[in-house]
Amino acid sequence: MKINNQTFNLNEELIVSIDQEDNDGLINIPKNINLDINIVNYFGKIVINSISINHLQDEISLSKTGLEQSLNNLDIKLLDRFLFKQLSDKATFNYSPFDSFLDYDFTIFEKSRRISDIDWSMFASLYIFACNVIPESIKVELTLAKKLRISEESFKRFLKKIPETIFRKTGHLESRGGNLTFDAEEMIKKNLTDEQSKLFEDSPFLKFHSGSDLA
Repeated sequence: MKINNQTFNLNEELIVSIDQEDNDGLINIPKNINLDINIVNYFGKIVINSISINHLQDEISLSKTGLEQSLNNLDIKLLDRFLFKQLSDKATFNYSPFDSFLDYDFTIFEKSRRISDIDWSMFASLYIFACNVIPESIKVELTLAKKLRISEESFKRFLKKIPETIFRKTGHLESRGGNLTFDAEEMIKKNLTDEQSKLFEDSPFLKFHSGSDLA
């Protein structure tokens, strides 16, 4: 995998080039094909702007049969998960969507202390954020459990315990979705700096997840 920059901060774009050597079980790029993928960091989410499919210049790959066969073998259904995995690797790029989340100390969930309404509100916002920015094929509960340094089972128990005055889950427990209440939004804003409050207002990923792609 080749990238045209060494940073991927908020609103920054990258061009990622991949080919057969990058096949890892999530994607399959046939021989004689490489992809140039333009992505942007949209409030922490990797958004694919465009994909350019390039054929190497040889007689076989440029023939009609060669082109059809190559395209039939191209599998990028999990491209978003591939990009998320590759860019999140600490040994390579070390991107984290949570760098675009609000600053907050969540250790109270790790230490099982008394949880306040603001703790619950921030926990719910973190869950909503992850639902929006983590690829659909990755388990949100497990990803957040690792971030909070708790078990997946503990995370699910916390999710069930969020007061309805703060968060309203949509769908069943295993599905993504939910909304902060107005009271929770106001509580969060009162506890933020001006800079963080602006992020809370500007980001489309911190207050609700409807199951649709907001990007």
